[in-house]
Amino acid sequence: MASGAKNQQTGQAGEHFVAAELNRRGAYAVTFAGNMPRIDILASNLERTRTVNIQVKTRRSGTWQTSVDEGRECKQTSNETNFWIFVDLQDENALPGYYIVPEWWIRNDIYETNKVYLAKHGGSRKINPKSKHHSISLKRISQWKDRWNILKLFQN
Repeated sequence: MASGAKNQQTGQAGEHFVAAELNRRGAYAVTFAGNMPRIDILASNLERTRTVNIQVKTRRSGTWQTSVDEGRECKQTSNETNFWIFVDLQDENALPGYYIVPEWWIRNDIYETNKVYLAKHGGSRKINPKSKHHSISLKRISQWKDRWNILKLFQN
């Protein structure tokens, strides 16, 4: 991405990269461009027997951004159909990096990380107690790099 790209452009680029990658791998994918709350892409297998909802988070520098409101205590589900895909566009000269994360896992991770942070700071945010901002570092999601198989959309 060009260094002058705005946040909205970065987000749209990430969504289009994910949709293109899903189609390249043999799934159907359609973007919603912000018109559908918490769903950026709807994807299905070729037989249309499995459909998944995808939330895309894209970064061109630093960390991925979300809200503590996205966190909640969750348990693993056996047939997850909701996923977050984190797109890394930091290197303008390289292909995007993709981290495919089950929604239950990332929501639980946000919840647990925020809980630990608040415990360290006496139950309140250190700088701005009203802030709901939450950043997600690469270290937290690195285990999910290129885990396209968990979507269960492809024949291979």
